[in-house]
Amino acid sequence: MAGTQFDSFSSRVSLNMVTNIVRTVIMALVGFLMVPYYIGEFGLSTYAIIPLVTTITTYFLAMSDSLANAFTRYMAVAVQQGDMDTANRTYTSSTIGMLKCIAALMPVVLLVSVLAPYIFDVGEAHSLDVQLAFFMILVSSLMLSFSACMGSVFMAHNKMYITYTGRIIHCVLQVGLVLAFFLFTEPSLTLIGVSYVVSTAVFLIIMAVYLRRECPQIRFSRSCYDPHLLRKMSGLGLWAIICEFGSLMFIQASMIVVNLMVGSTAQGSFSVAANVISMTNTACTSIAAAAMPLAYRCYAQRDTDGMVRILKIFTKFVGLFMAFPLAYVMIFAPQVIGIWLGPGYSDIYPMLYIMLPAEVAVCTVNALIEVPVVFERMRPVALATGAFGVLNVLMSVVILTVTDWGVLGVCVSWTVSMLLLKLVFYPLYASKLTSGGLKKYIPSLAYSYVAFAVLLAIGYASTRVFTLPTTWTAVLLSLLVGFLIYFVVMMRLLFNKEERELVTTFLPGFVQRIIHS
Repeated sequence: MAGTQFDSFSSRVSLNMVTNIVRTVIMALVGFLMVPYYIGEFGLSTYAIIPLVTTITTYFLAMSDSLANAFTRYMAVAVQQGDMDTANRTYTSSTIGMLKCIAALMPVVLLVSVLAPYIFDVGEAHSLDVQLAFFMILVSSLMLSFSACMGSVFMAHNKMYITYTGRIIHCVLQVGLVLAFFLFTEPSLTLIGVSYVVSTAVFLIIMAVYLRRECPQIRFSRSCYDPHLLRKMSGLGLWAIICEFGSLMFIQASMIVVNLMVGSTAQGSFSVAANVISMTNTACTSIAAAAMPLAYRCYAQRDTDGMVRILKIFTKFVGLFMAFPLAYVMIFAPQVIGIWLGPGYSDIYPMLYIMLPAEVAVCTVNALIEVPVVFERMRPVALATGAFGVLNVLMSVVILTVTDWGVLGVCVSWTVSMLLLKLVFYPLYASKLTSGGLKKYIPSLAYSYVAFAVLLAIGYASTRVFTLPTTWTAVLLSLLVGFLIYFVVMMRLLFNKEERELVTTFLPGFVQRIIHS
């Protein structure tokens, strides 16, 4: 892989990463601030409907998003090989295929929406409000998944910052509409659904406009429709769908199990912990996503060594990067939850103590998740993910039935199942696919957990002599200062010169100056 070629293609990685981090921060702040707002407006039991319905949406997105990932793989390879005829056939075929998928899902969306108040514990919420909220949020999620056809083009051209900017506008508009609706009328689940649909429609318009402007060579035409190519992409997508359904047997299924077996109030508390897990996953994905266009480019050029080099550095960087915020939340959970939700939520602390250590492995291997898609080897991943997902559900049901552990038992089940998948299976299978030894990504996990353990030790030792005030200023200032010190030390001591040079080329200029100063 020639250095000039790599620099030319990777020149937008920094912009992609920065834009994605900004998107992640905004989404995290929105999620962070809207939870207490919704609880204050609706009460805990009615609030629980919101994370419940968004959890249900993931089951519909599993099919459409998995197909989109398969479409992205073929689009990226075609673009990197300069085959625009195949790229246009891929875009047209994937768009038609996604529309067929959405049409097939619409009757299911309607059925689930109608039955929702009779299946789930919805507290004091009105049945019609629940049904309308379910329907509109589910429809908006399918609209959002359709945008992935356009997003795959931006990813193939390493212009993901366009998608991320659109998602920022989507997120801000959605929240703005909710606040405006609630300001001028009574809080309503139905109005939340309206905000989802309107903001997603605006996002689709933004994506379509920029697709025409930035990638005019990509066009939709019925003459480019290739049923054979669609079947080929769908074959890969089918295993990706099965894999995604397996993934939904983890935190999403755990939330449903808690709702059905323990009740909406307990599910509301568990939803807060699940929200922290989701924000963590989004944060690490925002960093790891920068590696994928580079990995696809290496694959298209048959440069396996270059791909392994990129993946090893990114797994190490993402794991070490996320070790600090994960350790911080564990150490200062009372302060973080206190300023977030107020007093009276101490039952959430032990949930985080159980689940956050597993997130270290989840974040570290995040850059490896797309490797099986790149190599079109999704079947083993689908089977393993499904098996461990079923294990999570069965363990949760058994623990809730035969013990008095309650929600903490569900957290234990999730943690054990997730560690088996992320700490054991993914690193070994990704190593096998990218050739060479089976342990090439294990050192990254070791670095992440050692850093996490050291941070916990330092943090808990500090709490013996100092109590962090439960204020926004104290929490944010200590988090920022602590992370900046950790980041500089991490880059200088835990990365060799070659790794540091590669990582810093993907970071903004001011960060590079801090590292090298």
